[in-house]
Amino acid sequence: MTAQVKDVAASLLVVWNTLQAKLSTAVNPDDLLMTPEEVAAYTGMSVQALAMMRHRRQGPSFTRPTPRTMLYRKGDIDAWVNEGRVEIARPDDERLKDTEHVVYAPDKGTHEARTRKHTAKR
Repeated sequence: MTAQVKDVAASLLVVWNTLQAKLSTAVNPDDLLMTPEEVAAYTGMSVQALAMMRHRRQGPSFTRPTPRTMLYRKGDIDAWVNEGRVEIARPDDERLKDTEHVVYAPDKGTHEARTRKHTAKR
C-alpha cells in the first residue's frame, strides 16, 4: 500500500469516526447536516462523484448556506439511496406465482438475448 493510499484511508477513517459521533449525539439523526466528505464516507461514493452530481443537478438534495459550502441532510441521503434500491426475488417468493406481473429477462450472453438485440437494431 502506498503512502498516499494510507493517507486517504486515514483521513476517511477520521471523517467516519466524526460522523459516527455526530450521529450518536443527534436528537434527530435524519435532520443531521453532513459535509460532502461525510456523505462520501457514509455512502461509499467519492467526493468528486458527489460534486459531479451536483454540477449535473442529479443525486441527493443539498443546501448551500454559503457559496462554497454544501450540506446534505441525512434523511435526504437515505431517501436518495433507497430510490435506487433493486429488490431481488428468491425463487420461492410468492409474488413470482402471479405470472401476469413477472417479466422474463434472458441473460445477456444467451442466443435469445443476442437475437433480440439484433432484431431491435433493424
